[in-house]
Amino acid sequence: MPDERAARRVTLREVARAAGVSTATVTRTLQHSPRVEEATRDRVMAAVKELGYTPNPMAQGLRDGRRDGAVGLVTSGFTNVFQAGVAAGAERELRRAGLQMIIASTDEDPAREPEVVRALIDRRVSALLVMPDSDARDHLTPDHTFGTPVVMVGRQTGELSADLVTTDDDAAVQEATERLIGLGHRRIAALAGRSATFPARRRLDGFRRGLTGSGAVEEDPKLVVSELATSEQARTALRAMLRLPHPPTAILALNLGISTGVLLERLAGAAPFAFIGFDETEVSAGLGISAIVRDPQDVGRQAARLAVSRLAEPGLAPRVLTLPSRLVARGSGEIPADELAAGTTPLTTR
Repeated sequence: MPDERAARRVTLREVARAAGVSTATVTRTLQHSPRVEEATRDRVMAAVKELGYTPNPMAQGLRDGRRDGAVGLVTSGFTNVFQAGVAAGAERELRRAGLQMIIASTDEDPAREPEVVRALIDRRVSALLVMPDSDARDHLTPDHTFGTPVVMVGRQTGELSADLVTTDDDAAVQEATERLIGLGHRRIAALAGRSATFPARRRLDGFRRGLTGSGAVEEDPKLVVSELATSEQARTALRAMLRLPHPPTAILALNLGISTGVLLERLAGAAPFAFIGFDETEVSAGLGISAIVRDPQDVGRQAARLAVSRLAEPGLAPRVLTLPSRLVARGSGEIPADELAAGTTPLTTR
């Protein structure tokens, strides 16, 4: 009967467990590091031989100076402008390192993420860049990735030990909320995406901190709507809010799809309101829409750099890199509440 280990790749962690050392020590041994004592080296190499361990050839080649591998990028879809920017930035950075990028999509279905990750691992990618859909992370542990390095893009979850590139969205949303309160707004609405996703929860946390910190505004549940997945759903939610006896005077749209829906409703002649979106397009910027913006290509570049350096030095401790989200004032979010009461406010103040 064939050895069942032949049907799968033995992991670095299994070798470390068998030798009674850390995974970093196994890596240093395989790299012929002089820092490893002879007795330890003998134990590790005995475990390697017994288990039939073979290193990922692409990652090993990169450490040896041969840059001929590929890195996998897991995304939820191809229509999201931010994720497209991340992919573009990562691809350029990897190309400079002599690596190719393979993109795989879950098609907005979080349940498909383990399947997509495994498909990339079966292609023997050198590393994985993952823009996660859900909180499930078991499929990204070293035992399931066969030691393939993972860089999380957007958020870290659970106990997974991996490099992370993220943006400080909650701080920017808090700043936007505080700015609206400073302009006299007391009826501030927040429109958010699916509550099961980390970005939506994080941005709503920033909104609530902005309200609480002011001491002047309490959250009205009628003005907080989540689970919005399309721009049309955002338009419907906004119309319902504007029909309330006390409608909002300011709107925070907490992702790009929602921002697009609010902008379309505003252009269609909805009652005037101050408006701050999240992320942007050339059209929304050109129309003077204030927004919380990030640099998706820089997020991709930094994630790719973490992957390349992780392949070169696998023993490094996990790193967290937080990039800025910033509030860009263009006019729509700078309308004082008393101007709206006067009924003379145009689309923007520019």
